[in-house]
Amino acid sequence: MNKKIQVWLPLLLAIVMAIGMLAGYQLQHNLNWQNRTATRFTNANSSLQQVMDLINYKYVDSMAIDSIESDGIEAVVNRLDPHSVYIPPATLGEVNADLQGNFSGIGIEYQMINDTLNVVYVLEKGPSDRAGIKTGDQLIKVDTINIAGSAKRGVDLRKYLRGKAGSKVQVTVLHEGKSKVVEITRGNIPLPSLDAAYMATPGIGYIRLNKFAETTYHEFMDAATGLQAKGMKKMILDLRGNGGGLLEQATNIADELLADGKVIVKTKGNHVKTREVISSKPGIFEQGELVILLDEFSASASEVLAGALQDNDRGTIVGRRSFGKGLVQEQYNLANGGALRLTVARYYTPTGRSIQKPYTAGNNEKYREEILDRFHNGDNYVTDTVHTTNFVTKGGKKLYDAGGISPDIIIPFDSGTLPRAVAHLYGQNVLSDYVFNVFKEQRDVLRKYKSPAELGSEYNLPASTWQGLVGLAKQDSIQLGTISAKAKQDLELRMKALLARYIWRNVGYFEVLNNNDSIYRKALEVLK
Repeated sequence: MNKKIQVWLPLLLAIVMAIGMLAGYQLQHNLNWQNRTATRFTNANSSLQQVMDLINYKYVDSMAIDSIESDGIEAVVNRLDPHSVYIPPATLGEVNADLQGNFSGIGIEYQMINDTLNVVYVLEKGPSDRAGIKTGDQLIKVDTINIAGSAKRGVDLRKYLRGKAGSKVQVTVLHEGKSKVVEITRGNIPLPSLDAAYMATPGIGYIRLNKFAETTYHEFMDAATGLQAKGMKKMILDLRGNGGGLLEQATNIADELLADGKVIVKTKGNHVKTREVISSKPGIFEQGELVILLDEFSASASEVLAGALQDNDRGTIVGRRSFGKGLVQEQYNLANGGALRLTVARYYTPTGRSIQKPYTAGNNEKYREEILDRFHNGDNYVTDTVHTTNFVTKGGKKLYDAGGISPDIIIPFDSGTLPRAVAHLYGQNVLSDYVFNVFKEQRDVLRKYKSPAELGSEYNLPASTWQGLVGLAKQDSIQLGTISAKAKQDLELRMKALLARYIWRNVGYFEVLNNNDSIYRKALEVLK
């Protein structure tokens, strides 16, 4: 061995030992910190919270901890059933407003056409109406924020237009080509559950509900009372497209349609008390003939209401098998300002049928695609192929545990009314944007009609209107010139319904559109 190395070897060993001792001390220090940290959080928090705290306090780079936390919550919730959901703080207010049946804003409905906000409806006696805003006006600025040509959408625009009731906002409006600044005082704006209520024929009333919010029962009662004053003896209750909402609102309506002492729904869960809701009060419409309309987008509370009526031999269900959501959620507010809607129980109809269709936990994509599978398998065209266990009502009617509510009379979906070209027209908003421009051009002519029924039967779209739509669609590579006569007829009716909506809101839209609706016509046939 080299003599120089021999001389320096004791010193080198001493240095190595010192480094080792220092490293050991640092390691022990870190372990002690970890132990103290573990002790600090073990009693009060989960391992997940410990990880979040360590990232927050020790991670080498700065991180958006709220975003990480939200991603973590979503990852956990996604491993549950398809209807347990995390609602981030940014969207909770809007989600709650939908179920509360109101929000605070300026009282307009708008469409974005060519990146410009066009006012398509002004709430009568609402904030914008009092400020002089008119249908057809364009909003250019909100306070100092330029919203014209900015391609802003959805949440961004609502954030600017909504605010606390009583707060003021200045908007720059383009009215008939002239710009003006208008100050609007925000107010409470209703979000109706009731799309339409009108007399379909003498003696037959029609009510359509789009959800079950805090105001739904009262809206239904007002509509039913009003129609009875007009001579309603029989009722069509349209729940198509109704995705559900608050269970109590649906059971309250069921109580108005069922005799006392009838089971409406049962709920069962591992950690909640089994509950049975029973009708208990004199109802507004317990005796008259009743038809309920369903489709594949009727879900949850809609299915509870339909199932209660079907199982108690109260009325006839017409349409297509409902979605199949039989899981009960409760909403819990979280510390970060968001909320968790957690499934706590299952719905069962009075005969014991489970409404919930099958699902695999964590495979939500396949669950959502089940509706498309129905069409591919022919379920909604000819007959329903998922019938399993038989159930029998007291009246002797055979029912099925089908994952949803199967109608008594199935009306197949007519694929010929929605060729691919027309579907693209709807999906890209080409039709709605075009029809609004038609409305602005023909507003004076359209306003001469006294009712939606009159407009639907007497107004004919000019040939130039159809040709204009064909030309506009062609710019987006949508070919309307080759669609069938039936598809063209249905599309023209849809355009008339949209025009009626700009005058009479949703009641105008559905009163015109229903005239050529196969499910609606079958309901009239059953009642007549």
